[in-house]
Amino acid sequence: MKHSKKHLDFEVNLIPFIDLLSVSICFLLITAVWLNVGSMNVKQAVGGQAQEDTKKSPLVWIRMTATGDLDLEVQQSSLVPASLRKFRVAHEGKQVNWAGLEKALTNLKQVEPSLNTGLIQPTASTAYEEIIDVMDKLKKTGMTDLGVSPL
Repeated sequence: MKHSKKHLDFEVNLIPFIDLLSVSICFLLITAVWLNVGSMNVKQAVGGQAQEDTKKSPLVWIRMTATGDLDLEVQQSSLVPASLRKFRVAHEGKQVNWAGLEKALTNLKQVEPSLNTGLIQPTASTAYEEIIDVMDKLKKTGMTDLGVSPL
């Protein structure tokens, strides 16, 4: 029997591979123009630092109930009277009373101008849109430091 000698050398044609890579790189460079990288300066609002390092600035807690009521509690403020430190904004029908919340926040901001921190504590049944709406109302009244408490 005669054995035929086969060549074990195999040439890989790299030209199609290089063409594919060059097209991919061009595509990535062109689409990078439409890519906007957004970022927010986020820091932990509660519990991120030692107790003595925290300066005592007034803040308002907004606790969202499952029924649509909003419980507001002002902490670390000497200017807000006791009658305004803790109160409830009742819901209207099946929706949150947005006008009542905005009025309450405006009143609090007039009494305590240095009130810049708002912390929101939602429930498990709270809709995401409602949390965003509360944040919008807080921003509209001039509060700059906002936070959402985990469930």
